[in-house]
Amino acid sequence: MLRRILLTVLSALSIAGNATAQEKDILNRALTEIGFTRSDLGYQPKGYWNRYPNPDLIPYKMPHFDDLFAEPLMGYQFTVSMGNVIEDYLDPKMMAEKQFSLHRLIYILGVDRRIGGFRNYSTNIHAEIDSTGPVIDALKKIFAYKDQQMQFYSFGNKADYDLVNEAEKQVSGLHPRIQIEAAKIMLNILDAVRWRDLALRNVRPELLQKVFSNLDFAESQGDGTIYFPEFDDVMKVIDEQSLCYGCMKAAQAAESGRWGLAELLKDKQINFANAKFDFDTPIGRIVISGNATDEHHYDDCCLLIDFGGDDTYNGSIAATSNPDIPVSICIDLDGKDKYICEDSLAPSQGAGIFGCGILIDVKGDDIYRSKKVSQGFGLLGIGILLDEEGDDDYKMESSGQGCGYFGCGFNLDVKGKDNYYIYGDGQGFGGVGGGVGILGNLEGDDNYIAEPSAQVVNRGDYHSEMKINVSNAQGVGAGRRGDGTDGHSWSGGLGAIIDIRGDDKYQSGNWSLGTGYWYGTGVVYDKSGNDLYRSVYFTQASGAHYSIGIMVDEAGNDRHELWETSGAALSFGWDYTNSLLVDKGGDDYYEGKIISIACAQIRSNSFLFDIGGNDTYRLGSDQQGMGAATYRDDYQFPDRYSAYTTLSKSVGILIDIGGDDKFLDWDIKTDKSEPSKRYMNDSQWFNPSKDDPNYGWNNFGVGIDVQEGIIPDLYFFKEKPKTGEGK
Repeated sequence: MLRRILLTVLSALSIAGNATAQEKDILNRALTEIGFTRSDLGYQPKGYWNRYPNPDLIPYKMPHFDDLFAEPLMGYQFTVSMGNVIEDYLDPKMMAEKQFSLHRLIYILGVDRRIGGFRNYSTNIHAEIDSTGPVIDALKKIFAYKDQQMQFYSFGNKADYDLVNEAEKQVSGLHPRIQIEAAKIMLNILDAVRWRDLALRNVRPELLQKVFSNLDFAESQGDGTIYFPEFDDVMKVIDEQSLCYGCMKAAQAAESGRWGLAELLKDKQINFANAKFDFDTPIGRIVISGNATDEHHYDDCCLLIDFGGDDTYNGSIAATSNPDIPVSICIDLDGKDKYICEDSLAPSQGAGIFGCGILIDVKGDDIYRSKKVSQGFGLLGIGILLDEEGDDDYKMESSGQGCGYFGCGFNLDVKGKDNYYIYGDGQGFGGVGGGVGILGNLEGDDNYIAEPSAQVVNRGDYHSEMKINVSNAQGVGAGRRGDGTDGHSWSGGLGAIIDIRGDDKYQSGNWSLGTGYWYGTGVVYDKSGNDLYRSVYFTQASGAHYSIGIMVDEAGNDRHELWETSGAALSFGWDYTNSLLVDKGGDDYYEGKIISIACAQIRSNSFLFDIGGNDTYRLGSDQQGMGAATYRDDYQFPDRYSAYTTLSKSVGILIDIGGDDKFLDWDIKTDKSEPSKRYMNDSQWFNPSKDDPNYGWNNFGVGIDVQEGIIPDLYFFKEKPKTGEGK
């Protein structure tokens, strides 16, 4: 009897506890108000949805897309987990202790998200060097792999043309410890080259050349203007697992080499002034330079090592500039360096095309200048630019600074106050073919600019009367929309800009800052600092046409500003888009003229969650937003030929928890604002309102401002309890 009473009491307490938890769950409250649950969110398209672009028929779709499209609230953990990778693997202490950060980072953020097949255990590089003549031995192995000789015989005698003798003359000036470290990198590069060559075993040479002749194809792809069949042809026969294995081996070779070479700088017995080596091999030139101020002019290096000095690098440095250069690694250990490439069609500064290009700069305030396909660019390969320390300045035109098409591009910076400038298609752009583009910055007050003005460079967008550029930058994933032209659609990829610490500024035009387009996913993650986000249209957690846009700012007093046409932003979805904007902590400011702030249109899911702080929301008077879902007749009256919009659901939800918040109606003509009579602190509203004849039809807008409560989905990652605090 006593046991039965005890069970009854415990059951009652459990029910009461669950009820209390449900009451604190503000998102659950919002969904309950409209008769939804979390299971009603997101989209799982059906094959019988006529005219809907069937995701099963869109090639190169990323593995995460369908599931994240079906579960939009998982976008938070998806994004934060990416930030965790940058925070941990770019941490200087971990980099020094583990010496595998580069491999782990590009695997977790790139390779695994594109193709899978690996589990980041090891790249299995193991260079077996000949300690008596390591460089000569490595050279012989490289030549032998390509079925070439270094020594020749004629009439029974050794020929005068003797590459071994030539190499030995140069090697004699290298300290034995330099020879050993260089030979390790050379043999590990050779290992990577073997796997890259295996990956291309079925790719015809003419296809390789066609791709290399179309490096600047990106701007023609958004609306499917020009179709390049060679990319489809290559993707049918390329072995991506072998290609990525080779690229990951190259990344580990570069990082292990960087640490091995850095140890040499501590040896006072080494005279780096005498370190000079320049030798051509069948897989690319090998250059070793000392610590003087050098001027490097190369387009064909597989390995370039510079021990210091304020150097200038010209041309296709750290880039697979042609099919005969499968891997290209540049390691600069110290100095205020300049990297310059003036050729608009030459890959450079960490560019991998059909291979892997890696640039590691360890110290110094550096300058990076290039035109296109550079500064962390991957096309059917992986490109990496890693700058570890210094106040750096990056400037280029397009397709770089973390940009991938059918491949992965990484721009990674650890310390310093850095400046980034690009015209567009970069700073974390995942382009066609399921490309991955990552710009990751650990710490410093950084400034990111994607040129917004069409007067500066002509990338004008009709959404802004051609005055504002299509940026495709700062965390954008965008594909090739072929439904209006030739029918060849290519899925967009994953673009992310990730900044962990610092007061940062983000400036851009349209299609930027956590925006998706055509099966693409765009992500912004900023962990801390008082940040400024300033952009125009289709931006700041936005998207159009079957896409995902996510923006997460974990702390600080942040400003989310829109200008010019000023809309389609701050969590906006158009035509089956999931948009999620999360800003935690701080007194934040949101401003838009039209259709912004948790606004869902054409069957989208749009969420803006602000947790803590005294926040201000300013929106054009009588505009859709502040938790709105715009009604359309086809929600109620099915199209006679294509009824999928009637069969779908849409929500726009704004939730603000904590703080004394202001909601302002903005008269755009007079530029005056007054407190809103529709949206207020500590209140709840619906848009359409419940007395609106268009209310319902599985289309709901909700706004809730409360002082207390939680959204459990935003606390997925929990700190491990300290000893004695329980489990």
